Amino acid sequence: MKFTLIRYSDVKEFGGSTQGLLMSEQGFFCHTLEDEGRDVKVKGETRIPAGLYELKIRKEETPLTIKHRQTYGAWFRFHLEITNVQGFSGIYIHAGNTEGHTDGCLLLGEIQGNNTIGAASLQNSIAAVKRFYAITYPLIESGNKIFLEVRDKI
Repeated sequence: MKFTLIRYSDVKEFGGSTQGLLMSEQGFFCHTLEDEGRDVKVKGETRIPAGLYELKIRKEETPLTIKHRQTYGAWFRFHLEITNVQGFSGIYIHAGNTEGHTDGCLLLGEIQGNNTIGAASLQNSIAAVKRFYAITYPLIESGNKIFLEVRDKI
């Protein structure tokens, strides 16, 4: 199975953010928010480069994992990680509402604000992440591969 992230807006102002659309094989899935694109990577402040990546379950008990389990309940066990990103590690798909929540990761949301007139934001992020995990997690656990193709259209 493959998901495609199509980035459509990259703004350097207001903290810097990139907006996108996450598409499943059936069509539109949800909105996305990432850090801005940069020529030189700044840890926790730079989005991953365009490319094709595999998603995996990162079965590691990190403080963030424990925090998310306490916050989200039974549906969250471990993070889904975007793997094999050259120069990046620990790139998760998770919930968050603003660029400040990304730390280089990919945020999902049901509703997207406009990052050209103020700081970008997502709404109903937990619902989007829960829906994404409900589809991808069981497939990965049963041995299927899930890929994320990231495209820059900006």
